[in-house]
Amino acid sequence: MIIEVEFEDLISLLKRKVSLEKLTRALDMFGTPVDEIEENVLRVEVPPNRLDMLSTEGIARALNGFLGFEKGLPVWNFTSHTIEVEVKKSEIRPFVSFSSVFGVKMGENIIRSIMQMQEKLHLTAGRNRRKYSIGLYDLDKIKPPIRYMDLPLSEISFVPLGEDEEMTGEEILEKTEKGKEYKHLVGEKAPVLVDGKGRIMSMAPIINAEWCKVTENTRNIFIDSTGTEEGTDLMVALVATSLAERGGKIGVVVPGPTFLPKPMRVDFGKIKRVVGVEMSNIEIQEALEKMRYGVEGKKILIPPYRADVFSIEDIAEDVAIAYGYENIPFEIPAMEGFGEPLKEIEIENEYRKLMIGFGFIEVKTFVLTNKELLELGGKPIISVKNPKTKEATTLRQSILPNLLELLEKNKKAEYPQKIFEIGPIFIPEQRVAIAGITAHKEACFAEIKSIVDSILKIMKREVEWKKGSHPFFMEGRTAISRIGVYGEVKPELSERVGMPLAAFELLI
Repeated sequence: MIIEVEFEDLISLLKRKVSLEKLTRALDMFGTPVDEIEENVLRVEVPPNRLDMLSTEGIARALNGFLGFEKGLPVWNFTSHTIEVEVKKSEIRPFVSFSSVFGVKMGENIIRSIMQMQEKLHLTAGRNRRKYSIGLYDLDKIKPPIRYMDLPLSEISFVPLGEDEEMTGEEILEKTEKGKEYKHLVGEKAPVLVDGKGRIMSMAPIINAEWCKVTENTRNIFIDSTGTEEGTDLMVALVATSLAERGGKIGVVVPGPTFLPKPMRVDFGKIKRVVGVEMSNIEIQEALEKMRYGVEGKKILIPPYRADVFSIEDIAEDVAIAYGYENIPFEIPAMEGFGEPLKEIEIENEYRKLMIGFGFIEVKTFVLTNKELLELGGKPIISVKNPKTKEATTLRQSILPNLLELLEKNKKAEYPQKIFEIGPIFIPEQRVAIAGITAHKEACFAEIKSIVDSILKIMKREVEWKKGSHPFFMEGRTAISRIGVYGEVKPELSERVGMPLAAFELLI
């Protein structure tokens, strides 16, 4: 993911002055290369695992360690000042976390950096606000205690951010840009934050109120994160620690993150083996401190903003970065080996070549999907016991619903559309299937039959087809066999795309 960083602003956060050349080289070695430089702005490519580096402050914190200007765990200032928050359990977004930061001298560059981080977190970890959303407020304008609760849309009323008139919850969803974009995340009720004077601060995860927005005059900031899953503590910690890098003092709020590092016992010998370099324990410790870890004997202290560190392999990767990949000796393997594709892969490739020859474009969709989507292809068979998201609850036993969903999400594309996928299905044993779907005004049974017949003839497969029923296809325009199905897609499903559809699915 690309973020924009102002060069002079970044330099002001480093403990020593460095040249642009040295800075870009350090970013490249760190694994966050500069994609482009335009005047005073660096476009930095941040890997998806380093959420803490989605802000100028996070990049500066990492570079201060990597360049040797600071070492070990970052030190932030804390304040005993607390904000009272009352939480009534939300049915819509039950997970919630808060923090506050005092004494930040806000400026245009700081606001731009933090808002950029907020939006990038919404898009990535937040899954476009469905999983997590984040809000920032001018604390000096708010009267505690702050309450979090669900309210009917008809009882919600405030001036949304960027607007100049008061609106009800329904009007916000219908009239504002953010309301239209995210109204599917709420129902007849929405979660709200209300201050001690009864003023609504925000309607999560849609939009904040204009009256308590953060400006260049803001000095004390209240932060919230609401979500449908655990992880809101991390979202709040990422923003609060970034503001603390600007000199702010963190106020711990309950419920909210503790900002304490997470300890992990590690074997330095295993780190050496993973990195592949003979290093002393002192050298490993120095490398870890460059990457902003704390070290207490054989115990590593992981900063609270590092959500990507789960195992000793993650620790070893950071040691390798600090040591310098360019300093690790390159060795040619003593044995030469030559691989060859499996017979199954060769067969799949033959099907792939045929489909491309027929004018289809290959796509890849998720094997894990949801029950509602899967029912379009038959009754779901294998469900996940403890799903992490509502969109990944069941193993697919058909690829066809995935292809329909993909076309539905891209129905503004030019037609005709012809897509296919080769991948695993579970019925319940794992098998490999090929599925294709055509979308255009003349899509019909005859067209898809011609494609299927050609595939089977070229692949020298003899199959007997019969009339049948299938939840994906029209009655009377469906052919079924022991290896698959093809036909015209039901009108109520074609309407989702806005175009007639014909499709097939075969076991390979």
